[in-house]
Amino acid sequence: MEIIANNDKIIIKNITDELKNIIVEELVYTDKSKQYQLKRLGQTTWGLRSPQYKQLQSEIHGSLYEIKPDGSYEISSCFFDMLMDSSSDVSTRYFESLFTGLGSSITDNRKETGKTISLPWVNKLSDLRPYQEECVETMLSKQRGLINLATGLGKTLLAIHFIKRYKKKALIICPGESVAQQFYEQLVQAFGKNKVGLFGGGKKQIADITVGIAASVCKAVDQFKKAELGVIIIDETHHTPANTFFDIAVGLADTGKIFGLTATDYRSDGKDLMITAGCGPVIAKRDIKWGIANGWLAEPFFIVREIKTGAKDFKNDKLKSYKAHVLNCQSMKDRIRSDAEKMMALGKSVLILVDEVAHGKELSEQLKVPFATGLDKNSQEYVNQLNAGKVKGLVGTDGKIAEGTDTRNVDVLILTNFAGSKGPVIQAVGRALRKTPTKDKCLILDYILVDSTMLGRHGLNRVSYYKDITTKIKIIKLDDPTD
Repeated sequence: MEIIANNDKIIIKNITDELKNIIVEELVYTDKSKQYQLKRLGQTTWGLRSPQYKQLQSEIHGSLYEIKPDGSYEISSCFFDMLMDSSSDVSTRYFESLFTGLGSSITDNRKETGKTISLPWVNKLSDLRPYQEECVETMLSKQRGLINLATGLGKTLLAIHFIKRYKKKALIICPGESVAQQFYEQLVQAFGKNKVGLFGGGKKQIADITVGIAASVCKAVDQFKKAELGVIIIDETHHTPANTFFDIAVGLADTGKIFGLTATDYRSDGKDLMITAGCGPVIAKRDIKWGIANGWLAEPFFIVREIKTGAKDFKNDKLKSYKAHVLNCQSMKDRIRSDAEKMMALGKSVLILVDEVAHGKELSEQLKVPFATGLDKNSQEYVNQLNAGKVKGLVGTDGKIAEGTDTRNVDVLILTNFAGSKGPVIQAVGRALRKTPTKDKCLILDYILVDSTMLGRHGLNRVSYYKDITTKIKIIKLDDPTD
């Protein structure tokens, strides 16, 4: 058997039956979101006969290998280091037989790419913490990999220091305009405008360091192939399985170094393996619990209140449940508003995350605080005002605030988005955990809606995630007189 590792692909010729079986069994995934859609459609005769049902059937399973006409197998080069590392996680150790004990010849053609650039500091950023320094050193020694640091542990800072030391043309991929703008501004502060370009949001600037919005870069992959890139950094890389991100990762896979940054290296839809296929295995990890224990993050205290709304139970329909038990439930809205008012009256800086724009708009008007939706250009300015202490509170949609947005001045986080999956919950909690010179603790308020099967279940899920972080959780039961 002959194994050839290139920057983009690992090619396996004359593959053994043993290895073939491993690849066919393990480099596959089931898309749970499409599985759920298929189940819903299958509940009616019309749904079973619909073209959408047949399409979902064909898309529910995916594979991360390709069989070529000559019988050779191809897999992403992002699996290379993981497969070669005998100390890797048990969950990936089955891959070791790919390179050991099978009499294989291995040719490693992987190499660095890209144009060397000069990157003097215009404004030197703060020095790295010890764990950030370890991450940068690891990135310099690896060609692929995922940096998993909890929100508040400084992924952007270490990425900028890495780019400074590596001195190769770089492309940073961001999921949306607000995250891209934050990254762009920090890079400009560090290296100056002439070194940094922004690609997306109406701009198409390719520079020594380019910050690109995924939806825009996806349409310009051929253009970036000619840009002499040395490294690609995928921010919020848990999005990699999305078509835009994955198409970029595959299209630019010949780049010498590719890394991902995230606070959550997992997904709820079963497509976790695609993250590895896009940027490589986890090469550094520091979670929220570690950050708190080591004094880098604020210590959270959770208060979770059971609420009886009396609204209709819509079982497994999240949108209808949210509307019935939150958006159209006056007692629930009053509870949220009252909690926010009490905290602001105590002089606390409050962030409220909502799921629906209508709910956020109403809360914003009642509390007389800004509403960051991402739908207007003032949203980031509202976040800046919160960070600067110029406003006493902020309402934000979870789509705008719960991921990637740098909220530094949050004493109290009120969660009314009622997420059920671990990734979005941990991302949301991270909005409150950044330490400041005057803040080393934070309060997080949440609610369990006992009259809703789905929202009640989601609430219990969130409590289980909180217990992974801390024991400082108070659950106020329905019959508890605590206000």
